[in-house]
Amino acid sequence: MQISGAEVGALAVFASYFSLIGGLFLLIFRNLLPHSAARPGRTAYVFIALALGSFAHTWFYMFKFMAWSFANHEQSQGPPTGLHPIERTSRWLLNTSLFEQAWASVCFGKLNWWWSQQLCLFTVGAWTIFLATEGRRHRVKIIWAYMLLGQLVAISVASNLFYLALVLARPPPPSTPSPAAHTRRASTQHAPPALWLPVLLSLGTVATSPLTSARTFLPNLLLMHTLIVLPLLAPDTLFPLPSDRPEKSKPFLSLSLPTLYVLVFGAALALHTRATTVALGDPALSFTAFARSAWTVLHAHPAQASIGWDVIWTSLSFVVWQVVNLEKSEGGGGSRRLVTAAYLLLATPLVSVGVLAPHVLRPRPREDECQEREKKDA
Repeated sequence: MQISGAEVGALAVFASYFSLIGGLFLLIFRNLLPHSAARPGRTAYVFIALALGSFAHTWFYMFKFMAWSFANHEQSQGPPTGLHPIERTSRWLLNTSLFEQAWASVCFGKLNWWWSQQLCLFTVGAWTIFLATEGRRHRVKIIWAYMLLGQLVAISVASNLFYLALVLARPPPPSTPSPAAHTRRASTQHAPPALWLPVLLSLGTVATSPLTSARTFLPNLLLMHTLIVLPLLAPDTLFPLPSDRPEKSKPFLSLSLPTLYVLVFGAALALHTRATTVALGDPALSFTAFARSAWTVLHAHPAQASIGWDVIWTSLSFVVWQVVNLEKSEGGGGSRRLVTAAYLLLATPLVSVGVLAPHVLRPRPREDECQEREKKDA
């Protein structure tokens, strides 16, 4: 068996990929249970089940993609003659860019991009903001690890583990016992430039992805993946809790959090509308024909199936999070949760989780805050 130094390097990179995934899982698990406020309840097991289900489903197709790529490489090179399996594997890895090959399969094609853009919009927009703000508010450690895990494994897996971390986390510390202070806290949430600038720039990379060429596709993709990690690596001092600031102070060059969510919602809606219009074609397909074509494309390639089912699992998990979190945050009863679940389950497939999430997650003044504001205005 003869393997060149370059082939050894390719094998090492491949092994490092799985080692990094294992390390991220271990790092996240080690930081979950020690910081839980109590024994895991039923809600925690719901997100554990969703994480396991999404991991098994998306990676079933990911391994199918790797097998397809290996077979495709050997077919292009001719049948192997007397080569050891390690030699065949090393040559495949050396001569194939799996990352670029997978993403090219899911980005080029009208319906392919219609599927993939939904996950990109959710990840670079609402989920990045949610990680950066809620992770710090609940004192969740290593929030960057959830984003890296999502990029390396699946966003659905990482998002369910983050929901689990929020469920297990101790309640965020109260700002002050004063009701007025609570009002100020809810109405003065701000996103520093370390958050809103990478988010808006990464939305720009999503917008330009369908317009890239063979030369610019990979740099644009890498820029998208890099930008959304930066807010999660930024020092926590750039994200002070509103209760830590004077009443009328505003961090330098910051945007209010509701404003940032509105900007993300508007951009995501415009991009999803564009992708849907292009996918429908001219003349436009009927709803039934479009749904049938989307389902066919979903399973046309293993890489597409992996990211497409990641979209579906991510959407389902977001709906579950919103429903189970409703009673905890707003005291919603069973009927209200049922209505919320029905609304989200109907709206998400129509507008995509990338569009719906920033709309749903946008902070809104509570009724008591509005009354307090009216008293001040009077």
